[in-house]
Amino acid sequence: MTTEEQEIFKEKIAETILPMAVNMTEDQIRNIIITVENENPELPVGFADMLFQQIMVHKYNSNQM
Repeated sequence: MTTEEQEIFKEKIAETILPMAVNMTEDQIRNIIITVENENPELPVGFADMLFQQIMVHKYNSNQM
């Protein structure tokens, strides 16, 4: 991913996933990501872990504001 693609990806997480994730536990978020990963075997290896990490970073950074 280019730097620009990474920024767009982070913005999409903040716009689409974070509003729901802020009220969820880490286990709930992880379970949803695992379900999506299992239902979409074409996703790249490591995508679920990277997505979870990005969600957690956004979630905890938004809670500190």
